[in-house]
Amino acid sequence: MSYLKKIIKNSLKARLIIAFFTALILLISGIYAYLFVLNPNILIDHILNKQVSFLIEDIKTDPQGVPYVFQSNSEEGNWIYSVLNKDIFYQIINKKGEVVSSSSKSFKAFSPNNEPYNKDTTYFNFNHENSLFYALNHKLPLPFANYNLQVATSLRLLDVFQITNISPISKTVLLVSLLSLLIVSIAVIITIHFMLRPLRDASAVAYKITPQNLQGRLSIAKIPDELVPLISAFNEALARLEQGFKVQQEFLATAAHELKTPLTLIRGEVEMLEKTDSKNLILEDVDHISRQINQLLHLAEVRESHNYSFQKIALVNVVNDAANYLSRIAKVHEVSIKIINNTKRVHLNADPSTLFILLKNLIENAIYHSPIGATIDVTITDNALIVRDHGQGIDEEHMTLLFNRFWRAPKQKINGAGLGLAICMEVALIHRWRITAHNTSPGASFVLDISSKEQRST
Repeated sequence: MSYLKKIIKNSLKARLIIAFFTALILLISGIYAYLFVLNPNILIDHILNKQVSFLIEDIKTDPQGVPYVFQSNSEEGNWIYSVLNKDIFYQIINKKGEVVSSSSKSFKAFSPNNEPYNKDTTYFNFNHENSLFYALNHKLPLPFANYNLQVATSLRLLDVFQITNISPISKTVLLVSLLSLLIVSIAVIITIHFMLRPLRDASAVAYKITPQNLQGRLSIAKIPDELVPLISAFNEALARLEQGFKVQQEFLATAAHELKTPLTLIRGEVEMLEKTDSKNLILEDVDHISRQINQLLHLAEVRESHNYSFQKIALVNVVNDAANYLSRIAKVHEVSIKIINNTKRVHLNADPSTLFILLKNLIENAIYHSPIGATIDVTITDNALIVRDHGQGIDEEHMTLLFNRFWRAPKQKINGAGLGLAICMEVALIHRWRITAHNTSPGASFVLDISSKEQRST
């Protein structure tokens, strides 16, 4: 029950359907109550009016210009007044209240009990031969404007008619109402489903919008007018957010570019100095700052999805390029890089330059954390690329912090800005890959999951 309440509370579709069902049921109940509870005589009035309409069509005039109802045994319906002359009859009354034509032998105008005839009276009851009759006094149209037509039906005849008709009619009305409710409900459910389709499409587009891809916008085509302001406001918020990120990235890239040139000049000036201990320290600091600036540039580049140019590339070729690029650093740290290809030639739909940056950062990170003489294993499988070092591993409490920007492990002896793994994560997200870290005892492994069907082929 609580689950159902939660659905009703949170689902616009469910609330619209329930509101419609309630309104439709109330409408049908109202009609049913009006016809059969509040106005039980509506059928009696209908019968009397039908008699009047039927008789007016058969009114003729005699040679003296007096109207009468022409009766013929061959006329459909006229026989009723002969056969049931004690329960149903009619008569035409002149302006003096005299009966000029009648289906019975009565020569007195019908009127409410103990009251004189009144030509302006319409519906009324009267007693005749110990029976209750319902009557209608109807003014005739031209050319019989001075005459009134009266029709009367006994209560017992109406009771017979009601027994044989009202019950089936009420059941029929109820059945038709329920069937209509079912048909209209199905139509409403289908209609609401299709009306909400643009919202589902908009939700799918919104789901794909990430900090790395803020160019997407929600379409207002086919969106209900009531929701257009909401969609427009969301798009405007995205535009402001995109502009803010753009300004931030442009500032980051500009600052990094502006810092590269003076650092290059400083290094040149320092190298011209005589060789001293302070000179080596200054060069190390310059190299450290240069590396940080390069990582800032890479971070600015990989965060912008429009910087990516996706194409079909062979993964092993990019791995070889990254390994060859880092071979000099590996030699300085006295470690080796081993590429293990355990699969057929894997091709990826990827941006080669950012994939190179990702692999370079992972392998470079492994180089810095490997002991002298160790081997760094770069393994390629059908669904993943694994970079393993043989260092001290990763403390468990640091696992969740590895990919945070500017985070560096405590007592870290390696100079760095803490951006390398953050850059790897940004590249993986743009490519819809997953990157995770695991302890392998000894060392640690970084696993790049490339199993996304949209990004790989063999």
